[in-house]
Amino acid sequence: MALVVNLEKSAQALVLSLEKAGITQPPILEVGFGLDVSKSFEDEHRSGITDVLLTRLVPWGLAFDPDKKLDCFTFSDGPAHVCDVGPVDASNYQGFIPRKVVNKVIGWNGGTDYSYLLEKMLTHFGWRQPEQPGFIKRLFGAKPVETVEKRRSLIIVATDGDNYDPDRTRMVLEESQARKDEVYFLFLGISNQKVKFEFLRSIGDVFDNTGFVRIEDLHGFVEKSDEELNELLITDELLSWLKR
Repeated sequence: MALVVNLEKSAQALVLSLEKAGITQPPILEVGFGLDVSKSFEDEHRSGITDVLLTRLVPWGLAFDPDKKLDCFTFSDGPAHVCDVGPVDASNYQGFIPRKVVNKVIGWNGGTDYSYLLEKMLTHFGWRQPEQPGFIKRLFGAKPVETVEKRRSLIIVATDGDNYDPDRTRMVLEESQARKDEVYFLFLGISNQKVKFEFLRSIGDVFDNTGFVRIEDLHGFVEKSDEELNELLITDELLSWLKR
């Protein structure tokens, strides 16, 4: 399944949706995309529907990101299964998931943990300090990992089910909130199997920089007009965060 869209037109539609909501100029934000590659999500990846979802999100990078891109990461279970698959932009979005992700990324068909993805992306955007090599590694010549500039960021996470690490995920979010990180996490819970996403609902209620949108019919969701899509994704809480 493939979709070709007028990305500039879609980006302009997003800008207009924001203007109607009182944001006359979209703030400059780095935009990140985290994609669940657990076993239960395999069919959606292989069918191409998550590639279409990514296509519909590329205009968010055009509208917000100074480099007009989305930084894409995949994740399943454990810290070793978070993979930086590179930026997605107007030049490479078509077929990105089958080309770069399906049966290629580390952690393909694993379980589901959120905390390690969140840590990786917070580090990537400068809000969390990277782990430095230990004493033994330094003895053998390992160099310190450089920190990066803090960049205000919108991170969209697409997942099809609840995670195995709720306590650790809450801890990561609590630490981020305590640091006053300028990051908003928007979780997209995707399932037509009556999954309740109770954990995602709970963190969406607890943390004012964490939102949740449930998508029961992904095919129907990606076929919506730009205006309809924006109305679903731009929640009141996200609007409040964007206006800060």
